[in-house]
Amino acid sequence: MARKPTAAPATAWENPLIPSRKLREIYTAMVELRLLEESIAKRRRGPRRNQVNSEEGCRASTILSLKPGDLTSEPAPGFATSFLRGAKLAELLNAAAPKAALAPGGDPATRLHLAIGASLSLASLKKGSLVAVYVYPGELSRREWKPILRLAAALTAPILIVVLPGPSPTPGQLSLTSTASGVPGIPVDAADPVALYRVAQESILRIRSGGGPVLMECIPFRIPGRPAEPTDPILTMRQFMLSRGVVTEPWFEKIALRFARRLGSSIQ
Repeated sequence: MARKPTAAPATAWENPLIPSRKLREIYTAMVELRLLEESIAKRRRGPRRNQVNSEEGCRASTILSLKPGDLTSEPAPGFATSFLRGAKLAELLNAAAPKAALAPGGDPATRLHLAIGASLSLASLKKGSLVAVYVYPGELSRREWKPILRLAAALTAPILIVVLPGPSPTPGQLSLTSTASGVPGIPVDAADPVALYRVAQESILRIRSGGGPVLMECIPFRIPGRPAEPTDPILTMRQFMLSRGVVTEPWFEKIALRFARRLGSSIQ
């Protein structure tokens, strides 16, 4: 289900690669996802899982590019993908375990093999569908990754592997391993939603056209000399949109207020 962000006046400058409408959609999705996560954590009296580690940008940039016939695979049961793909708020807020397209969790290697198999089943339908698999760095060793990537490459599997941001001793190394194994590996700044969306679009276009699998490695880059804290993708996107004249300050307040009202009306 396509999101419907609050309308904003047209601007004189429009990026042909990422229209202002899409920028507003991505920002809206990230803000709503964070507010929803905070609400669920509060209801369950548990900590937020993301801790502003740039996951909202990685998910919004890829999930908003998927079509109804595409499948997803998650490392653990959750609500982010279901929400961004149009699940109703009331169901997410009141369900103990929101449904996922493919069974989440389990052994990472097995899950990736199942995703490859599912992608080949989709390919047999010849509708250009794909499987988006979300993994965290460190779930598999480099030795475990290699045969999986080689298999995906050999089968030209229509699969997008999205490595979510997280602690990693060698950021970007997985992209190199992936490319060496025959699957293009692309490291992307996890705090730059615009760059993430462009890479996601190019990768998905390649996959849908029969070019084979792609691995996107979302890396939480940090500014040298600054505290070792991830850059907030929502703040990055906000500054970018303001600098391009896509929206004005009041628009951001409307987005948060509107979703807060939706949350309030959906809680039972």
